[in-house]
Amino acid sequence: MIDQPRVTMSISIRLLLWLYECLWYLVLPIALIRLYWKGRNLPGYRLNIAERLGFYASPSKPNQIWLHAVSVGETRAAAPLVEALIASGKSILLTHMTPTGRATGQQIFEQYLKSGALQQVYLPYDVSWAVNAFYRHFSPQIGLIMETEVWPTLVLSAKRHKIPTILVNARLSVRSARRAASFGAIATYIYQSFTKILAQTTLDAKRYQSLGLNNVLVTGNLKFDVSANSSQVNEALRLRKELNVGTQIVCAASTRDGEEELIIAAWQKLKQDRADLNNICLLLVPRHPQRFDDVYALLTKAFPHVPRKSLLTSSADLAAAINQHGILLGDTMGEMSFYYALSDFVVMGGSLQPLGGQNFIEACALSRPIILGQHTFNFQQASLDVIDAEAGLRVDNVDGLSQAIGLLFTNHDLKEAMSTNALDFANQHTGATEKILAIVQSGH
Repeated sequence: MIDQPRVTMSISIRLLLWLYECLWYLVLPIALIRLYWKGRNLPGYRLNIAERLGFYASPSKPNQIWLHAVSVGETRAAAPLVEALIASGKSILLTHMTPTGRATGQQIFEQYLKSGALQQVYLPYDVSWAVNAFYRHFSPQIGLIMETEVWPTLVLSAKRHKIPTILVNARLSVRSARRAASFGAIATYIYQSFTKILAQTTLDAKRYQSLGLNNVLVTGNLKFDVSANSSQVNEALRLRKELNVGTQIVCAASTRDGEEELIIAAWQKLKQDRADLNNICLLLVPRHPQRFDDVYALLTKAFPHVPRKSLLTSSADLAAAINQHGILLGDTMGEMSFYYALSDFVVMGGSLQPLGGQNFIEACALSRPIILGQHTFNFQQASLDVIDAEAGLRVDNVDGLSQAIGLLFTNHDLKEAMSTNALDFANQHTGATEKILAIVQSGH
């Protein structure tokens, strides 16, 4: 690619950044009220609020590598990189924006938190005085920002504080690329402030380059390097032995608002059309914990009794509930390895409505075939690849979803072939951690 001229700080860019800062002063009181409001159902939103304003009680450590993972998905994706960095002797400052992301980090990195190799805080809101306070307090050696979390003040202030930043596991959908392009020079100015942009795929890299960027490299997707939780997998395999002989389970994973109704309708149609299907179970796992009760209410309107995983304290109780009712609400956090290993194949949430899709790579790594909807723009290349690998099916409506589920329940040869293909697909795309680690250790 021909080098593009770098965009410099023009008067128009200065004006837009000033307006952005002013907007934040208007929005900040609303953001704080929203935290308190959301804290009604999720108390974590009311904790550590001072950190969101740049005030930190935890002491800083020298030469930390700062890694920002906004929520659950990014935190899980960052796990292999965090482990590799700590194994190389680095100390990690891990930041989040959501309580669920922070809780996931506490669960995954418990041993590192106890040893002091890693500390967790919230990233402040994107106002200059809060961001500058964050940088002055921690003064990290380098910043690694996961995927799409590009905040103008955060990125530009890092440059002023002489802290190099890398956008890691970066992705840019067609929709996001168009939106960025609509902002013109200011978008290019912000993105070129990163030392490097490490894209997941060639398609992502080309979209970044279309903005006039020449700091882009393709390193692959860290999510392919994430290992399943072995204890959860073993627990699921033990549970499967307690189920009725021949029981098959489909997991509707990481479902979002508006998708559960479609899944329920598809399941009801399947039960109506295929009365010969016995010992089948729908395992439904919503993505967001604040929706567990709402999804439970939806399920109980459609089915007479719906057991909840959170209320079943033993494997015997869980097996009995599945055997008796053929449906289960997965209303627990941090147990996706268990849910995937328990199931025979997976319907991937986020793809049945125009939401961009959710990560299906862990399911593939556990040899689980995938059923996708039409909306996978956040995982565009991976979705194309998993279909091409004959490890996934694509559906476009309730009838198609019902038929695909029925097909995988009844065509065991197809399901076994797709299972093998899913594992091969996952294994063929590993290696992003090593590439990113080499770049970070090379002096960026």
